[in-house]
Amino acid sequence: MQETRRARLQAVIQEELSMVVPRELKDPRIPSVTFTSVEVAQDGSHATVYLTILGASLTSGEATPEVDKAFRKKMKDCLEGLNSASPFLRRHLARVLTVRHVPTLAFKEDRGYENTIRVNELLKKISSENPPSG
Repeated sequence: MQETRRARLQAVIQEELSMVVPRELKDPRIPSVTFTSVEVAQDGSHATVYLTILGASLTSGEATPEVDKAFRKKMKDCLEGLNSASPFLRRHLARVLTVRHVPTLAFKEDRGYENTIRVNELLKKISSENPPSG
């Protein structure tokens, strides 16, 4: 599949999922989510959808073990709910997309924001331990 076509397909899948999941899925395991990116395989047979739960980001400064455990459970339940709704979502995408084969969907947690915060905290820690000499 051409790179531009793949990029368009990724954008359409992300947009459609962002619209259909909050409106159509009534699964209580699925809270308000943001689909951060979609990666479609080179042959277009598989799409990995990355997501975060709205308002539930973890920052290591405020994450107690109980909060971390609750967040992980919520994310696990959300991913299970979305994976169980995958056939419904594929049927919806089949009506919208103009491709011969609709890719299978796999949902994963996007940890980009969480990792960014962690790196910033580590950099602050390093800079406070080694004050600039001048």
